[in-house]
Amino acid sequence: MATLDVLVPHYNDLEGLTISLNSIAGQTWNGSYRVVIADDGSPEQVTAAIADLVANYPFPVVLLRSKANRGRPYTRNLLLDAIESSYVTWLDSGDQFYPQKVAAQFDGLKMAETAAKDPCWVTCHYDWKRHAERPLTRRQETDQDQIKALLIGRNLRAYLWTFLCRSETLKDVGWFDEKLPRLQDLDYCLRFLIKGGTLVDAGVDRALCLYHKAYAGRDADELRMCYEYIFDKHKILYQKYGPGFARWRLYHMELHAALFAAKNGDRVRSAYYMWRGFCVDPVRFIGRTLTRGLRP
Repeated sequence: MATLDVLVPHYNDLEGLTISLNSIAGQTWNGSYRVVIADDGSPEQVTAAIADLVANYPFPVVLLRSKANRGRPYTRNLLLDAIESSYVTWLDSGDQFYPQKVAAQFDGLKMAETAAKDPCWVTCHYDWKRHAERPLTRRQETDQDQIKALLIGRNLRAYLWTFLCRSETLKDVGWFDEKLPRLQDLDYCLRFLIKGGTLVDAGVDRALCLYHKAYAGRDADELRMCYEYIFDKHKILYQKYGPGFARWRLYHMELHAALFAAKNGDRVRSAYYMWRGFCVDPVRFIGRTLTRGLRP
């Protein structure tokens, strides 16, 4: 039986999946692992190509397939149900692990558990890359109020592919919320912390994985709907930090939706969300406009 399951959600991106699998094959960690790929209803020719692709790797691969496109949270739940190993990490198709990631995170997990930080998920710094731009390193700062930091999403983010943990700590959280086509990982991490979990760093002061950021094809309305759902679901957390904090985060939700609309060429929708942001917090909006102009 493998020690580590690497869970990979995939949809219609054979090139990205190849990049991800190559990065798994390049790990310096010498333990045993298996890769579980859940395909979310890709065309038949793509899944046939995946079957040919995975035969070239030295580790066992389990390929799960949905007959129809059901969305990311449903796919993540398939992967949760397929866990067999004692430890788990995630890798979204198209993103990459750097060679030392798994080894460094096992070391970090051992240190955390020795210090009685349990249950815990080990996270790591990561590189953020947009298209042909140079990667920028983003830090995961765990030495702070972690719930508040996740709600802000600046220097601690709920990206599953930055985590490695014991399998039972995932199962204890439960299923991903299938009402969240986006941001389901934020909701999941908040639930982990609410249940008494802790995020710890791997003890390595450099990026251990690479995230390929893309805005194209991302629906601004869907994103804003998911933000609203999370705000309502976890309203008590937002209110814990005061009305000013809650208003700030609502303002950010509008501006983030405006950014997604603008990146997809929908200026009217972008202006609509900018206006909503102004209505939520006019003082903050005007201050931002004076320094950055009228752009999301």
